[in-house]
Amino acid sequence: MENIENKNEIMLEDAARIIKLDGTNASFVMKDGFLALTLKTNGEEKVYDRVFLHRAFPHELLWEYISVTGDENKEIGLIYNIDDFGEEDVELLKTEINRKYYSPVISEIQSVKERYGFSYWKVRIDDGRILSFTMQDTFGKIIRIGEDSAILVDVDGNRYTIKSILGLDKKSYRKIELYL
Repeated sequence: MENIENKNEIMLEDAARIIKLDGTNASFVMKDGFLALTLKTNGEEKVYDRVFLHRAFPHELLWEYISVTGDENKEIGLIYNIDDFGEEDVELLKTEINRKYYSPVISEIQSVKERYGFSYWKVRIDDGRILSFTMQDTFGKIIRIGEDSAILVDVDGNRYTIKSILGLDKKSYRKIELYL
């Protein structure tokens, strides 16, 4: 019993220890197509061949409080603000985060058709392209963000953003209002 308590204390101690990552102790590079990290702590240097970035507040603080994890999703440290890094690191971090959190912005909803529990969407995104996607459980897969924004999640887990629901044209608004 005592051994289990000691193990739990050690695990809790590890969880409570957060390493703040900034330009003084960490640097990022692309290695074999993956983001890699070199971390210098307590006079030692450790290289992580592949790391992953996760926003703690994905809708409010886009460039602050970013968790850096390694193998087995174990947290390595936390970036309080990416501006604490040099230009090259900031560019790599922004590229990787934008890739991970890519979410086309819907500017117009051209059509929504329902069949057998699925809804089939045809939308125009902010760069002018027309995209089509399918949603299941449409009511549950439209996630309101604040008063006027929403995220739509398709059957493949892809995310699409509507920055202003009220800013949509009347035809588009009528097509989505049923689901809000």
